[in-house]
Amino acid sequence: MGCDRTIVWFRRDLRIEDNPALAAAAREGSVLPVYIWCPTEEGQFYPGRVSRWWLKHSLAHLSQSLKSLGAELVLIKTHSTLDALLECINAIQATKVVFNHLYDPVSLVRDHNIKDKLVELGLSVQSYNGDLLYEPWEIYDERGHAFTTFDHFWDRCLQKQVAAASLIPPWQLIPAEGTLKKCSIEELELEDESEKSSNALLGRAWSPGWSNADKALTEFVEHHLLHYSKNRLKVGGDSTSLLSPYLHFGELSARKVFQLTRMKQILWANEGNMAGEQSVTLFLRALGLREYSRYLCFNFPFTHERPLLGNLRFFPWNSDLVNFKAWRQGRTGYPLVDAGMRELWATGWIHNRIRVIVSCFAVKFLLLPWRWGMKYFWDTLLDADLECDILGWQYISGCLPDGHELERMDNPEVQGVKFDPEGEYVRHWLPELARMPTEWIHHPWDAPLTVLRSAGVELGLNYPKPIIGVDLARQRLTEAIFKMWETEARCSDETNEVVGENTNGVQNSAIPKVVLKEKTPCASISSNDQKVPTLQNPKNFASLDKKRSKGMEEGEQNQTGLPNHKTGPEVSSVDQGMCSTGESSSSKKQKSTTCASTYTFSVPQQCSSSSELKQPWQEQIDMEQSSSKDGTIGS
Repeated sequence: MGCDRTIVWFRRDLRIEDNPALAAAAREGSVLPVYIWCPTEEGQFYPGRVSRWWLKHSLAHLSQSLKSLGAELVLIKTHSTLDALLECINAIQATKVVFNHLYDPVSLVRDHNIKDKLVELGLSVQSYNGDLLYEPWEIYDERGHAFTTFDHFWDRCLQKQVAAASLIPPWQLIPAEGTLKKCSIEELELEDESEKSSNALLGRAWSPGWSNADKALTEFVEHHLLHYSKNRLKVGGDSTSLLSPYLHFGELSARKVFQLTRMKQILWANEGNMAGEQSVTLFLRALGLREYSRYLCFNFPFTHERPLLGNLRFFPWNSDLVNFKAWRQGRTGYPLVDAGMRELWATGWIHNRIRVIVSCFAVKFLLLPWRWGMKYFWDTLLDADLECDILGWQYISGCLPDGHELERMDNPEVQGVKFDPEGEYVRHWLPELARMPTEWIHHPWDAPLTVLRSAGVELGLNYPKPIIGVDLARQRLTEAIFKMWETEARCSDETNEVVGENTNGVQNSAIPKVVLKEKTPCASISSNDQKVPTLQNPKNFASLDKKRSKGMEEGEQNQTGLPNHKTGPEVSSVDQGMCSTGESSSSKKQKSTTCASTYTFSVPQQCSSSSELKQPWQEQIDMEQSSSKDGTIGS
C-alpha cells in the first residue's frame, strides 16, 4: 500500500463495488471520500423532486457502507465545486484527486476545468471509466470517425472485449486525517418539507442504494430475464428490469450488468434455450442504447440544445403553452397518452414504450419543441438521465440519422390496442374511464352516447375531447415539414448566414467539426483519463447534409405525400458535416496539417432554450407543483 492521501470525488458512482476510482485510492494510501452538492452549478438541469429523493437515500446508503469500511463520507454543500475540493485538499494535505468519468456536456467542461486547475497546483489527478462498457473515444469506424447510427455502433461494441467487473469491494479504507467542515444529509436540503408527503409514496415501490441495486439485478436476472423478450412490451406492472435509476446514480455498474446477463446467455445457448438467448440479446441492446447516449453526448456535445441533423434547425415548432399544459397534465383526450402522463406525475416512472408514445404525441401531434419535453422528463422522472433523455427525444423527433422518420405519426388509439389491449393500464390511471367497455376504451369519442352515459363519461366535462384530430395533426405536420424544407432552401446558398430555431433567440451556426483535444502527457494524468472535446472553426466546414432529400428528389410517396428515403450505411452522408471528437489518432494526424484554427469547447451557462424553458412555462409548472398534493394532477 502506498502513502498517498487521496480524495475520492463521488458523483454518479454511488457504490463501493466495481468503483475503479475508489479501488485505486484504497490501494495507494489513505482516503477521503467526498460528495459535493452544488445546486448553482446544476443550472437548468437541477434535479427534480423524485430524482433528489433518490439521491438523498442513495447517499445515506453509501455513507453507511463507507463507514463500515473505515472511512466516513464527507458531504459538502457549496456554491463552487472547485472551492470545495480545494478546501478538502488543504484539510488533509491531499496528494491526489480521483474520480470516475461523466459524459454530459456540462460535466465535461466542469471536470476538465477543475482538473486543469488542480494540475497547475501540482496535484495528481486521475479519472476512470466507472460508467460505461467502453469509453466514447474507443469506438470508431474503419475511417476513424464516430458512428452516427446505433446499430453500427453496437455491432462494433460487441466485437470488442468488455473489461471484467471488479465485484469485490475494498475490504478496508484508511481514513485521511484532517479537520473539515461537513454537512449532514438533511443539511444538503435535497428534500424540503412540502415534498416529504409525496415522496413517502416512493419508498413503497423503490429502495435506493447500491446493495439494493445488487438485489434488484439478481432478482431480474434469475427470475425475469428469461421472459424479457415477451414481457418487455407490457406497459403495466414490472415488465422491464427497473434498473435504470440504479444505473443512473451509479449504484450499479454497466459492466456488472453486462457480465451477469452475458453469462446467462452463454448458459442458455448451451442448453439450446433460444427464448432465453433472444431475451438477453434484446436486454443488452437496451443497455447498448444507454452506452450510445453517452457516446453521442461526448462526440456531439451540442445535442442537449440542438438537433444532430442540421435541417431540423429550420423546423417550425409550435410553442403553445396551452397545449403543453394539457400534455403535461394528461388532458389531451387520448387515453393512453393521458394515462402515461398522469402515471409520470404521480410516480416519477413510466414504461419505455409509454415514454415513446407520449413524446411522439408531443412533437408530432402538437408540434411542441422537443427540448420542452426533454426538460419536463428531466424534471419529473425518477431515473432522469440527461444523455438518455437527449437520445430519446432526438430519436422521436427525427433529429437522428436512424431515428423516427420526421413524417412518422404513431396513432395513440392504435398503440393503445397494441400495448394495452384490455385497457387495464388506462383504467388504472384514468378513473373517469374505469367503466368504459374495452371496445371503446382507447377512442371514447367514437363510442355511442348510450355507452358514454352508462360509463359515466361526459366528453368535454369529466374527460376532455381530443385536443386535435389525427387527420388535422397529420396535415399540420406535413405543412411544417414542407415549411422546414422551404426555409432551408432559402438559406442553403447563404453560407455565412446563421439561422436559429424558432423556439429561442440564440444563434445556431452550422454544426461544427469536433476533434479530441490532445495535450502532452504529464505525470499527473494517466492513460485512463478522459478525453476533452474541442471545436474546429465551423466556418471551414460545410453544413450538415439533410437526413432525407426534398420532395423533388426520387423516392416512394407515403400516405402523407412525403417522400421516403433510406439513410446511408455506416456513418452515412451526415459525416460530411458532422465529424466529431471520435476520431482516431491516425485520422487526427492526417488532419493536423489542414486545421486552420481551433476553438476550445465550452458549454453555455444555460441551454439555448433556457429562457423559454423557465419563462413562462417553467414558472407555471412550479406553481402547479406547489399547489398540488400527494402526486395529484395540477389543475
